[in-house]
Amino acid sequence: MAPEFTRLFLLEKVRSLSFGRDLVSGILVSVFVVFIFFYLIGFAVFLGLILKNLFEVEDVPAFLNQAAIFYLLAEFLIRFVLQKKPLFDLSRFLHLPVEKSGIINYLLAKSLFSPFSLLVIILFVPVTISDVSPVYGPIYSSLWLATLFFLSIASHYLVLWLKEVINGRFIGTLILFAIITIPFVLLYFNVVNIGDYTAQFFGLSASAPVPLVVSMLFCAFSFKLIHRRYLGSAYLDRMDKNVAFVSGFGKNLFSRFGAAGTYADIELKLILRHKKSRGFLVLALLFLLYGLFMYRMGAGDSLMESSGIYLFVGIFIVSIFLINYGQFFLSWNAPSFDFYMVKNHGIEELIRGKILVLSTVSIFLYLLAMPYVYLGWQILIFHTVALLYNIGIGTHVITGLAMWEPKPMDINKQAMFNYEGIGFAQFLMGIPFFVLPYVIYVPINYLFDPYAALAAVGIFGITGIIYQDKIISYNVRRLKGKRHKVSSTFRQST
Repeated sequence: MAPEFTRLFLLEKVRSLSFGRDLVSGILVSVFVVFIFFYLIGFAVFLGLILKNLFEVEDVPAFLNQAAIFYLLAEFLIRFVLQKKPLFDLSRFLHLPVEKSGIINYLLAKSLFSPFSLLVIILFVPVTISDVSPVYGPIYSSLWLATLFFLSIASHYLVLWLKEVINGRFIGTLILFAIITIPFVLLYFNVVNIGDYTAQFFGLSASAPVPLVVSMLFCAFSFKLIHRRYLGSAYLDRMDKNVAFVSGFGKNLFSRFGAAGTYADIELKLILRHKKSRGFLVLALLFLLYGLFMYRMGAGDSLMESSGIYLFVGIFIVSIFLINYGQFFLSWNAPSFDFYMVKNHGIEELIRGKILVLSTVSIFLYLLAMPYVYLGWQILIFHTVALLYNIGIGTHVITGLAMWEPKPMDINKQAMFNYEGIGFAQFLMGIPFFVLPYVIYVPINYLFDPYAALAAVGIFGITGIIYQDKIISYNVRRLKGKRHKVSSTFRQST
């Protein structure tokens, strides 16, 4: 059964109209992924030396036993955000004389062929050989590594099950993220280290097979959960059920802004209902934690000494959704672009509606990042300057760059490792977005001080807000001049 399913999957890919485009994008991304894996391998090989020399860890195996739980929690979050559901069209086979259980087993086995399944092997095999094996011996160190591996696989199936249970609901996703990140926050503020309690379990795995058996049983339990969930949904009348991301949310929120507000309401509903756009929103919420790793407790002067770095952090936190979602500015509307093209002022109102949504999400992220003021009131300056630049300049920069050879895409597919809509512009889009504020910041900071430099960047953003109508009109004229070419490209969508 599995070879036949694999053959059909390959035929579908090869015969697709977008095969050539997907192949080129896949090669470019694969080169990037291989590059990252080489860095990971290099980091893993020298992990023991890094822990001993840079972090002055005397007992590496004991430290790894404490850190194992944090690695698994971090991997769980990464899997939840980036890991795709098995890309297998179950509905095509439900009418055939094939056991549903066999289809589900193939689906779940196929989902294991993912870069995430290799992470635990790449990161921990070298340090197991160099530091764990000399202490516990090759047999028990293998048991320790196998325990981590099966817990990682259990995390894989548990993520698939939770995605089905939560089904994209915002509140459920937020609660899950809060539960998983609490141990990191408690460790960061030196409240409690849960690694001290779980270290006994992982330490026992290096002297007895009991933890390995427990991890295998947990893996089997997680597999059974998702298998039963998929099997219970393997009916044609259940395949097209859609559940709202936030029930009742996004209805007429921007209606006061006229036609642009109407299009903005539609855009917001599309963001909340479809996998890829919703994934970008969840990723933006996750990256709010980026400040915990970058900001440091200290006086205002010490923060301002590195204001250039913290300005980048502020722009990154406030703008992450704009960059991810905005790079496909027109590609989201590939199936309906002709509708906007023939409407009176349709293209202009579409652009205004999108900018309205992107600015609103940026403000939302700015408000959620407000608690960072606890680490220093100057952080509020960085975030405010970033917000002004984002709304006044950043949205228009992304809009203009996204009009450069936009590609069609399917908004129902997963956010990560999906290369539809990606062109050369997407690989370069972040460069001018992040470089432009430093064209103003660096000379002003050199001539005066960081406060004057930040004020100049903020004024730059305010200027963009004041002249927003003229900038939008310019982008509208650009798009109208190439609308037929863009429309023709979108009609080649798969």
